[in-house]
Amino acid sequence: MKHALLQDSQGTSPSVVMDDVFPEGIVDMAFAAEARTLLIATGAGTLTLLRQDGILLQANRTMTGVESVVWADNGQFGAALVGKNKVVCFDSTLQPLWDVKVTGSVRTLAITPFGSHLAVCADSARTHIVTTDREQIAKFDTTRPLGFVQFLKEKPRLVGAAEFGHLCCHELDGTEVWNERITNNVGGMSVTGCGRRILLASHNQGIQMLTGRGNQKGAFMVDGVPTQVFASEDRKRIAAFTQESRLYRLNFEGELQWAADLSADSPQTICMDAFGNRLFVSTQSGRLLQLKW
Repeated sequence: MKHALLQDSQGTSPSVVMDDVFPEGIVDMAFAAEARTLLIATGAGTLTLLRQDGILLQANRTMTGVESVVWADNGQFGAALVGKNKVVCFDSTLQPLWDVKVTGSVRTLAITPFGSHLAVCADSARTHIVTTDREQIAKFDTTRPLGFVQFLKEKPRLVGAAEFGHLCCHELDGTEVWNERITNNVGGMSVTGCGRRILLASHNQGIQMLTGRGNQKGAFMVDGVPTQVFASEDRKRIAAFTQESRLYRLNFEGELQWAADLSADSPQTICMDAFGNRLFVSTQSGRLLQLKW
């Protein structure tokens, strides 16, 4: 029997293996593919760490004002943006190790798969590369502020995108590897583990697929305006949701595998396991669903 929220759906239906509610609302979440743990940030300033099966592992209720979180794949380190400019780095027990305030506002954060480095992207168009020991090892400027950034898993590099006009790749020392001018508005970005494919949620231009050097590879059009996209590490599954509250699961050829209308409780953020078999969805009401195929 289909879950009540997934009644209006088509394709191969998933099993709902987790259905929980956080009344204070879910602000952001991140999944550690290797550790198989899910980090959740709530509107009440609580960080909650769950095992993949939903068992509670840790909680920290001191992050009032948290806006976003990142969580290393090995589950050893993470970071939170608190307010507009405070970055807090914490360990596997969610206990803070250090914090720093950045001049101006922080647009986005990223963390390496093993938790060794953080990227902090400010609205000044400057990106700082900092170790989780709090040592700044590089900083670089881009033509536009980066709103989306992700470290690669197989190379010590990061890929970043501005909300409009700029896509780039840099080494950990800040050296630019390449940059491309993009003409689409970007609402979300995801890079495969090998770095060979970059996906952009490009609003009215659908889901754009680019090569690992930022060249156009193709585009997938969905019903609605995609605002967030997530790619599995093995280049087999894509998940996305739209402004109209439709949730999609595609393969890398763009073929629809499943879609659902969640307008009764709009999705807020999604994340996926390494192979795209599990999709975590948070909704406007604070509901957390784990869907398994």
